[in-house]
Amino acid sequence: MGWSAAKMEWGPAVCMVLIELFTTGQMLLTKVVVDAGLFVFALLTYRFLIGSVLVLPLAIILERGKQKELKLKAFLWIFTSAFVGFTVPGLYYIGLGDTSPGYAINFYNIIPIATFILAVLFRKEPLNMRSLVGIIKVVGTLVCVGGTVVISLYRGKVLHLWPTNITGYNPNKAGAAFGHHHIRGTILLIISCLSLAVWYTVQAQMLKVFPYKYWSTVASCFVGSIQMAITGVAMNREKATWQLKWNMSLLTIVYSAILNTAAKFVMISWVVTQRGPTYPSMFCAVSVVFTTILDSLLLGHDLSVGSVLGMLLILAGLYLFLWGKGKEVVHETIEKPKETIDRTTELPSHV
Repeated sequence: MGWSAAKMEWGPAVCMVLIELFTTGQMLLTKVVVDAGLFVFALLTYRFLIGSVLVLPLAIILERGKQKELKLKAFLWIFTSAFVGFTVPGLYYIGLGDTSPGYAINFYNIIPIATFILAVLFRKEPLNMRSLVGIIKVVGTLVCVGGTVVISLYRGKVLHLWPTNITGYNPNKAGAAFGHHHIRGTILLIISCLSLAVWYTVQAQMLKVFPYKYWSTVASCFVGSIQMAITGVAMNREKATWQLKWNMSLLTIVYSAILNTAAKFVMISWVVTQRGPTYPSMFCAVSVVFTTILDSLLLGHDLSVGSVLGMLLILAGLYLFLWGKGKEVVHETIEKPKETIDRTTELPSHV
């Protein structure tokens, strides 16, 4: 297998695993700084703006002159993509502040199911329940979601596998105990995850209208930062809220801008073009595994039997879905050359 073939086969999966690592780091850092009093909309405004600036050189170099093809129709799709992929999901971090990373991360289980249903309804994702591949994809999705439900609802015996809270973090001292505005946080988490499910489908449509992933990322990040700034200023106009200082808040903004915005959205745009809108959403479950482990190590939350059982179910469901998706891709690859040959052999009869 050549490098190009290996890249096409494993590249999307590697990208999505890295993205979930970025997401885990973002969640842990955001929880700490939000507990310390950072205004969520200020964080997201700076994050999206810096992300736009970081991707701009890539757009200028690799997609030179393509910004001229940005017409009204493409801008409307970019505006919609920014709204459902940046602004509304920003509510997730308010929900995170109201709850905890271990609780909030489990709401990603909404994304695979919602995205899969939307993709099937809008014919972005093929589904044939009479075929083995179609059944495996559905079973994998359900098992994956079942794993996140187990992590959320079943605790079981606490497992002492390694030292916990190695950083000495104390959420009570940080000022945001679990359960504060818990109902509000839960509602915001659900809304943001449903919005992300819609975003994967919108992203695929946007790239059909404006198929330049770097310029689309620049535009989406910039529009998203404007949307966030308008919303944030409407909620809080105090200058101190928007001032940046050399502290953990600035580190979180820079980290999230570089890895969880610029790198993440460029990588997702590429993955969507390679594997379709459903593929990225299935990897959201992987971040549940990463967050469960790192949350225990760094922030002191216990690892239980329920956590381990849920992680095993998530990995099993993910493997089933990816196996089914892989079989589907191979089948399409075989069918396309066959169709080309058939059309070529039929051509003389029409001449």
